[in-house]
Amino acid sequence: MNHYVNYNELLTKLFEQWESSYGESARDKFCRDGIMYKNDANIDVDFLWEQSPRRMLFMLKDCPDGYGYDTREMLLDKIGSEKARDNRNLKKRFLKNLAKMLYGLMEISADNNVNDQYVNKRLSEVRVCWNNKAFAFVESKKLAGSKTVSEKAISDALERDELFLKKELDILRPNIIVCCNATGDSIFDFVTKKYLSGKQYQCFGGDYILENGKMVHDMKTCLWYYPTENVVVIKAFHPSGAEDWKVLEKVLSPFRAFVRENPQF
Repeated sequence: MNHYVNYNELLTKLFEQWESSYGESARDKFCRDGIMYKNDANIDVDFLWEQSPRRMLFMLKDCPDGYGYDTREMLLDKIGSEKARDNRNLKKRFLKNLAKMLYGLMEISADNNVNDQYVNKRLSEVRVCWNNKAFAFVESKKLAGSKTVSEKAISDALERDELFLKKELDILRPNIIVCCNATGDSIFDFVTKKYLSGKQYQCFGGDYILENGKMVHDMKTCLWYYPTENVVVIKAFHPSGAEDWKVLEKVLSPFRAFVRENPQF
C-alpha cells in the first residue's frame, strides 16, 4: 500500500475554515483550488504530486465567472461533459497557454533546451501532460470576480487572506511557483516578500534577446531560486495577457538558464 499525504483533503478542510471567515453573503463566490483532478478515475493526483520531482503551482488572480466553484474539478465530466471535454482539449487560449507552460517546464533539462517552438510542435504531448500530470492552481483572490480585476483588489485579497494562503502553500509544498499577474507584481511580491520573506535567493533572467540580437523591451524575465528551500519562483504574464510566444518564453527562458546551472533540479 502506498502511504502519502492526501493534499486535497487537507485543502478542503482548510477551505471550510477559510470560507467561513467571510460573511454569509460572500460565501457563494468562494472558489476552492489545489491539485487538479483528472477525468481518469485511475489517476490519483495526490500520489502523483507526492512523487513528482517538479511540483508545479500556478498562482492566478481569481475565478472570472462571478460565482464560486471548485477549480480542481474543471477537467471532470461532472461539471458538464462538453465543457470538461473542451477544458481537457485546451479549447480556451488561457488553459492552452498554461498547459504549454506546464509541459515546457516539465521537459526542460540540461540536455533538452526547450523553447516555445519546441512546445508548439508537440501540442498532442502537451494535452497528454495536461490530462495526466499533477499540477496545482491557486487563486490569489478566492472570491470570484469578472474578466478583469484591479491590482488593488488582488493586493487587498492577498493581505486579507495572507495567513490562509500561506497555509495553503505549506500544505502543497510546490517547488515551482509560477506567478501569473495581469498587470503589476502583487502575486510575485506576495510569494517572495511574504511567504518566503527573509530567505536567501539567487536571481536568473533579465533582458530577453532574440536570435538576431534584438532586445524585446517588454520581455524582462525574472526567476528567483531559494536554494535552502529548493523552490523556484517565476514571474509570468497572465496566460492571456501577451502574445502566446511571449507568455511561454517569459517563463521558459529564465528556467532554462536556471537548469543549466542546477541540472539536478
